[in-house]
Formats: sequence, C-alpha cells, structure tokens
Amino acid sequence: MKKEEKICIYQNEDGKLYMPDSRVNIQKRYQAPINDVLSFFKKLNNKNIYSIYLRGSVVFGLGIKNISDIDFFIVTLKPLTDFDILAIKKYVGKLNRKYSFITRFDIGYFTLDQILSMKENVLIKLTSVCLYGKDIKEEIKNPKPGRDVAISLPHLEEKMLKTKNEIRAGLYDKTNTKAMCVWIMKHIVRSGFELVSEREKCFTRDLGLCFEKFSKYYLDKKGDMHKALTLALEPTNNTKVIEKIFSGLGDWLVFEGKNLGLISVNCDDINRIVTEKVESLFGRDRIICLLRYGPKIQFDGISPADFDFLLLLDKYQDKDYLLLSFFKKLNLPVEIFIDYRDQILLRGIKNYQRGRHGSYFFKILASADTLLGKNFYKENESELDRNKINSDLLYRVEEYFYRIQKSVIDEQNSSKKEIEKYLGRIITDLLLVAGDIQFSDMHRYHYTRVMSDILEQTNVISAETKKLIAKLQSKPHVDINLLSRLIGVLYKQYIEIRQNTRL
Repeated sequence: MKKEEKICIYQNEDGKLYMPDSRVNIQKRYQAPINDVLSFFKKLNNKNIYSIYLRGSVVFGLGIKNISDIDFFIVTLKPLTDFDILAIKKYVGKLNRKYSFITRFDIGYFTLDQILSMKENVLIKLTSVCLYGKDIKEEIKNPKPGRDVAISLPHLEEKMLKTKNEIRAGLYDKTNTKAMCVWIMKHIVRSGFELVSEREKCFTRDLGLCFEKFSKYYLDKKGDMHKALTLALEPTNNTKVIEKIFSGLGDWLVFEGKNLGLISVNCDDINRIVTEKVESLFGRDRIICLLRYGPKIQFDGISPADFDFLLLLDKYQDKDYLLLSFFKKLNLPVEIFIDYRDQILLRGIKNYQRGRHGSYFFKILASADTLLGKNFYKENESELDRNKINSDLLYRVEEYFYRIQKSVIDEQNSSKKEIEKYLGRIITDLLLVAGDIQFSDMHRYHYTRVMSDILEQTNVISAETKKLIAKLQSKPHVDINLLSRLIGVLYKQYIEIRQNTRL
C-alpha cells in the first residue's frame, strides 16, 4: 500500500468516502499515553462515558515524534460538569509534561446527541478507532468530498479572531506561542485543502497532501500556503509573523470559502444577498414585499439548516420559475417561495394555502421580517377566520403524528432528531391553538427551544407528557416502547384540545 493511499481517502464509485479497518496501525510509542488517557476517563465518570475514540495520524501509524498531536474524542451521555472539565484541563497539562515527544494532547468531549449532529463526526467516521465503549460509526453517514468534510474552514474565521485577541491580551510568550502556531497553521493548511476536496474527490488530513492538492488550483496562493505549512512544521515565537498569515492567506481562505458555499454566512448577510438578488431579477415594480420568516438560530445557538423567504409579486409571469432557479447558484442555505397577490385575492384571503401550509401560515407571514415593500399579509390578516386557522393547525398536528409513525416504520430514514422535530412541531401547534404562544413567536422559537424551556413554562401540556418527553430526550437512541407511550398520551391531549376548540 502506497503512503498516499494510507493517508488520503478517495471517493468510492457511489461518490462517498470510506475508511477500511485495515488501515488502523497504532505505533508502539503512543500506547502508553493512550492507556493513560483511557484509564483517566474510565475513572472520571464511567457511567457517563459512552465511547472513547483515538483519531488522526496516530491511528494510521503515521505519527511523527515531536511534530504529531495525539487526538481523542470523548462521547458522553450528558454534558460534563464544570468539575469534570477542570479535572480534564489539569490532566492534559500533566500529560503534556510527561510525554514531551507529543506536541499537543487534543481532547474533545461531546454528548452523543451533539456529535451525531455535528460535522466533526466525519473525523470519527474516517479517521478514528473506538478504544472504549460503543462504536457509533454505523450511525454516521458516509460523507462525500466537499461540504461534508469542510471541518476546519467553517471555524477558521472565529479561531483567527480568538487567537488575535489572545495575542493582544498578552496570553502568549516563549513557552506557548510555538504550540499555538502549530495548532492554527494546521487549521489554515487543512482549510486550504477543504476548498478543493470536491474537485480532488478525496479527503485527507495530511498537511503535505493538503498543500499539494490546494496548490494545483490556486497557484497564486501557493507561496503563502507554503509559509503556513512551514510554520506548522517549524513554528515561530514571532506573533507578528503569525498575524501576517491571518491578514493575508487566512482572510482570503474565509472569503473564498464563503464564495464556494463552504462557510455559512450569518442571517444579516443572507438577508442582504437575497434582497439584492431579488431586486435585480424581478425588478422593484413587480415586488409587493419580500419577507424572511422562521427562527434565525436553534436553541443550541447553531444556525438552522436553511433560511426561508417569501416573495410576493403582483401577478404571474412565465419567466418567474426560471428567475427563481438562479438562486441555486448562490450556494446559500436559503429557500425562496413565490406568492402572487392577484391569486390570493381571487381565491380569498380566508382560503389561503401555501403548499401544505394552511391559513395559519398567513399569520406567520404577517409577523415576518419585511425586507422589501409593505407586508401585504400584515395589512390583511384581520380578514382571516380564527376558527379556520385552528382547524388548519390541528390538521397539521395529524400530519406530524403520521410522520412520526412513518419515521419508525422506515428504519433507513428514522432518527431521534427527526422524531424530536415532529414532536416539537406538534407541541408548537397545540400551544398556538391554545393561545399559549403567538404566531410572532415562530420567528424566535425553533422546535429545539419549544422542546426545552418553552414546554416547561406552559400548563397546556400535561405533566405526564412533559415527563415522557424529557425521558425520551435523555435516551441516546429512540426507545420505541417509550415513544409509543408518549404518542398515546400526547394524542389524547390533542383530542382534548381539539374538543375544547371552536372549529
């Protein structure tokens, strides 16, 4: 097996990436530190530790003395306490002193739910071996080159900013600057590769290969990237040299990553880009209003999968679908739909329908952010029939009960996160019908928040239902028996609310 084959994974015929177990080859000199880490975490909180992974070059037998880090992922059932985290930091300090030939001990800790929903799970799938506990690799999809393996690049901007602030605060001196230099330059070199991963149809963490593959496409940046590679292998104590890489190559990588859709942009940036594109494509004369609806962030602070927009035009034109298709080229996490004012008025505002969404969606749009024009939905919401809105909401509740059942039947697509999403939307719609939350709250409360603090604040949902939901959330996987009991209780509650609601 050639060296490149050991450290670079090329996509299979199905376009996905796989790591054969035959590539695992841990060097003897790393066995002692690995055993120390395993012993520590087994003692730390054994009942909470779900699994422990070794990842990176050491897994493949490619660790280099005085250069390579040793990296671990610790997967827990629930978040570690502050006491645990402090104990880990102290222990890592001891390890760094004990094993001086290891550049850095990098120990990441995540709950099971977190790691299954994070991009970093690619590192478990492709570069890790399970040393303790249950192996979750089968629960992680095989990624494709490109966005699936963009791990360093999306966080590069915040890491550079944090490092700049730490430099200016005087946190680095001769004892720790070189370690920081190695760490941040590795992120920069790997970010460069992530720009070309899809074009190269492969995945690697090897710094030399990252540089080679990046340089094939960006010859004008080859010199700058070689400086970053050199600093990763031969670090400097000169923080000005490091900051110069940030302001040149680093900032350019972020800019290019956003252009290629590999780095998420914030909600304000997306609003600006979509607004400018809508105006240029459709013209101000036709636009009644452009609205952005839905929450900007999930409960955990992560951006939603996509941002939703509604464009209301005066009347239909044949070219509209072609113009709408241009938004695909933006490579942004956006969904844009079109309504027509003349069609809404012809059908009657009381009979509003937008796909599977009924008249309640008119109310959501009435409280959405208005980016262009005047909010037609806000101006006309008084014409809606509250009874029909409730009827449409309760109809959607039935749809989500069906989707939960279908998710259980279709094991290939079933997931705890998906079921929790449908449960969150059932709870949301029941609270809307009961009046415990308002339609304007739909732009602030992601279902993840509804399932946590919002649920705790309401008396509309029974204590038994809340208890079962909390128990379901605490499990690492879907407990079918528990889910069945929850659905039975929740459906009875739905019927009670339906019977007490005027339709």
